[in-house]
Amino acid sequence: MTDEKLEVITADGVAHDLDTCTTRGVQDIQGLFTVPEKRGENLVIAGEHGRMHVVSKKHDAHIIVLGLWVRGVLPDGTLPEAGYAQFVENLRELVGWFTTDEMITLRHTVDGDAREITGEVLRVIEPELSGYGRYRSAQVKIVIECAAPFWADVEPVTQTVTLPTLGTATLTAFAGATAPMEDLFIEFGQANNPRLSQVSTGVFVKLNRVITAGQTITVDTADWEVYGSPGVAGGLYEDLEYGGQHTNRWFALLPEPGGGAPVVQLQHTGGGPASVTVTGKRKYKIA
Repeated sequence: MTDEKLEVITADGVAHDLDTCTTRGVQDIQGLFTVPEKRGENLVIAGEHGRMHVVSKKHDAHIIVLGLWVRGVLPDGTLPEAGYAQFVENLRELVGWFTTDEMITLRHTVDGDAREITGEVLRVIEPELSGYGRYRSAQVKIVIECAAPFWADVEPVTQTVTLPTLGTATLTAFAGATAPMEDLFIEFGQANNPRLSQVSTGVFVKLNRVITAGQTITVDTADWEVYGSPGVAGGLYEDLEYGGQHTNRWFALLPEPGGGAPVVQLQHTGGGPASVTVTGKRKYKIA
């Protein structure tokens, strides 16, 4: 039997369970499985059939609509004598979870595999009431806009590869991702002018300097920072080089064509193997 749970996490870090059709059941979860729309259009060419395809369109904000049933039951699913009062209490609490804070996080867990997305509640649609007295219930629809459109792992994954120059490796830790991963930490170990790239996309990040034994330099693509371990000289931003299509970040991992874990190449000078560690959360287009 599948174990599924949907939670809303408020600003205080508390996770509130919306699952199982007890106090507040998830009546309609299809909003969790919609893919965020792409921005932009293909080009109309005069005198030509159809349109010219524009590659690398970006995804827009993700709009999630949750349909929730609220009933006057206790957390164990039983119906108290004061069912209507319990219904009002449940409805107030549910709406409070979603609207008290500026932002909320949804966490969807299936058989222990959890994914999260953060957004802002745009509106709570007027509840549709049914039943009477202690049997009163209501369907509530909550509309959430997620500016960062992709679901993500709760915890980051990490993988270190050690390669000769121009060697390639599969980042199996990032297998299963279905959306671009642009919030990464790239940590270079001892190497001369190391350059990391994703083979299928050509996106790369490079440091034009010598990293000596015992030193590391980290490129933070989320916060646009680059920093070194103790003893690393300044000027790191000037030594940073990056490029490739599909992203404007210093580096990103994209899903491989047809699926599969990302394949990267490490290039460096000076002979011998070099190491790089990639850390980040896998991203997904749906929950």
